Amino acid sequence: MGDLLAYLPAVAAFWLGCYELRLLRDGSDSPFAVRHLCRFGFCMAAAMALLAAPAMCLERLSPWFPQLTHLLGREMEMAALAFLPLTVIEIGLPRPRLPAGRLHIGVTVSALVLCAVLFLSSGVRTRQGSLIVEGTGAVFLASSDAVFTGYSLWCLAVFLVPVHRFARGLGPGALRTGLRLITASVTVGLAWALWGVSSIVTMAVDNRQSVGLDPVGRTLGMCCLVLGVLGGTAGGWVSATTTVGRWLRAYRTYRALEPLWSALRAVAPGTALDLGWPSVRLFSLHRAEFALYRRVIEIRDGYLELRSFVPPDARALSDAALARFPVPPSGRAAMAEAAVIAAALESARTGPGASGDQDVALAYPVGCSVEEEAAWLVQVAEAFTVAGLVEHMRHRVGRRA
Repeated sequence: MGDLLAYLPAVAAFWLGCYELRLLRDGSDSPFAVRHLCRFGFCMAAAMALLAAPAMCLERLSPWFPQLTHLLGREMEMAALAFLPLTVIEIGLPRPRLPAGRLHIGVTVSALVLCAVLFLSSGVRTRQGSLIVEGTGAVFLASSDAVFTGYSLWCLAVFLVPVHRFARGLGPGALRTGLRLITASVTVGLAWALWGVSSIVTMAVDNRQSVGLDPVGRTLGMCCLVLGVLGGTAGGWVSATTTVGRWLRAYRTYRALEPLWSALRAVAPGTALDLGWPSVRLFSLHRAEFALYRRVIEIRDGYLELRSFVPPDARALSDAALARFPVPPSGRAAMAEAAVIAAALESARTGPGASGDQDVALAYPVGCSVEEEAAWLVQVAEAFTVAGLVEHMRHRVGRRA
């Protein structure tokens, strides 16, 4: 199981590459930047796959396989990181003074060649999953690690600074969420690159270091790439989670209005429309929001049907309900309206109505949006379902009759 988890960073990076490739094929406002991110994902996936390969198994196949996979993995990782500054250059974000694209590529090629030459010149050997060198070979291998660590830190820092500055000026939305996750990913990546200093120290002390990634490096790499994938694909999953959140809010509000709507429908059944849909659980987002909108309208239509049944002493009844069922000050208006509605419903059930203080039963906010009106009606519905309220109002109305 541990060997399979070692390939999780490679899977995450490959997923990012595939996502950027799809964006590139669908058309993008910054095709060159998307192309660089696509190359970053695929190169990093190849690097993580090479560095995650079990050294002991490779050593059984051939003595030089572990060295080869380690070198190729480091080279592919440096090549992947090279695309991050190029992405910043293509997007045109405000950034520190950077070399031109061609000069950056030249520096990258020089770093790749230098790292490979130093590694091969060290005369490194493998033994029981570790790279072993002797004599001056430790200097060459430590220098190769230093080039790799320094280049990685430089690429990540150059990418982090402009992205972080740009994200701070954005408003809420998928873009800001994605850039914040990318900023967190690069921050973890800096810690991951700094952990490479441990290889230099180990080489200086024991003339050996681990093949591929050690447990700490693997954990940091996994966190870095998973955060990067979440940030890079935020445009897709943020909109999906927003849609799900809107659907859940609409569904919960729709269900919360059920007691009040059912009571009004019993008095005025003509106000309810049959939408022809089997269940709210099967609604799409559009249908759920439309059903909620219809329910709010039907409740208001029920209010209009109920106006003629509002008792003349509605204010006294509501004051009595507030005294019998005390609520916090923020809920007094909703409780008063629920009490008057319960009294009007009992009047409609027992006999003809008498014109009274009709405005009490229509104390809902004026000039508000559908969402605000639905939120207010939810408060009224919750007050309407307080244990004993309806029975109390039936008793008061019956005694008055």
